[in-house]
Amino acid sequence: RLKSQLFLAAALIVGSTITLTSASGASSLAGTGCPAQGATLTTGGMKYTCVKSGRKLIWNHGVKLPTAPKLPTGNFDTTPAGSLIWSETFSGSAGSSVDSTVWTPVTGAGHYGTGEIENNTALPANLQQDGSGNLVLTAICQPSGQPDCTSTQQGMGQNWTSARIWTENKLNFQYGQLEARIWMPTGSWNWPAFWMMGQVYASNQTNTGWPYCGELDIAEGLQNNTTDQATIHANIPGTSTDWGGGSGLTQVAPITGAVMQSGWHTYGILWKPNYIAYLLDGHAWAMDTYDPTTKDVTMTVAGGGSAKFGPGTPSASSGGVWPFNAPFFIILNNAIGGITSPVAPNGTSSPMKINWIKYYKYGTYGATSVPAH
Repeated sequence: RLKSQLFLAAALIVGSTITLTSASGASSLAGTGCPAQGATLTTGGMKYTCVKSGRKLIWNHGVKLPTAPKLPTGNFDTTPAGSLIWSETFSGSAGSSVDSTVWTPVTGAGHYGTGEIENNTALPANLQQDGSGNLVLTAICQPSGQPDCTSTQQGMGQNWTSARIWTENKLNFQYGQLEARIWMPTGSWNWPAFWMMGQVYASNQTNTGWPYCGELDIAEGLQNNTTDQATIHANIPGTSTDWGGGSGLTQVAPITGAVMQSGWHTYGILWKPNYIAYLLDGHAWAMDTYDPTTKDVTMTVAGGGSAKFGPGTPSASSGGVWPFNAPFFIILNNAIGGITSPVAPNGTSSPMKINWIKYYKYGTYGATSVPAH
């Protein structure tokens, strides 16, 4: 699974912080006097830092603050959840592992194709039910020699441990409405995800591995865990290269990282042939549709805005193949890194909690299956 993470520009915040409630000539602040080196001022959608220039203290040119996304007032689809097909409530005793008839802990480091640096284990410290109806995937950084957790030079599987589980070869899902109630982990070092891959991935036959099998990222904490993204991946026709050279087709969810990390939220999909819509707290906020005639994929966001990719468009490096009309299995993980070795205090621990997963009929669509093997 290949990912490209984007990094938001951010001002270094030290010293005191000033916040103005009204915009006041934001363009004129750069170069004007300021009270103390390192102070910051937020106004007019910009954040300025007080810097020393010669003998003077002046506001720098500032950094534009990202606009907080909002849930759409309307949805693409108001179809209520159909009958419940399957659910997982994680009702085991404290310290217990996952149900082995459904889930498999995926252990080890360095074989995910992502650059993530943790060593995944099935140990209770990293993977356990808490006895209160939650599954907890905990990322922990314990220094193991040098470099330690505070270094940008950490190696694969060196300091960090965490957990990953999946239903591969045990339970598949095809179409329907799938949702999970998740409390995302706190920390810029985390890379949490609730996602799926096509069951053909497990067949080890020609042209069935990633990205041929398809990848469906329902909720993924990216950009230093400041945003939630929904992404689909597949191969460019005639090649083994992922759409967009590894980035896939991504839509940014209308939720901030702070909100994501401070409470429970439900993330999910509405899924039927040639169609996937993304759910956040019951709102269908974006969708991907596939035209089997033109073989184009269209991405649309509730409230306006769409883009088309595929052979019939100038963006031919995405689209043309749609592997999402087949059975997929679920994956949950709390990864670390992906592009860099993130810096964290030694002894850092951050849990990703999953309260439940529910799978419903969506109209006439939705079925589970146990793969033959």
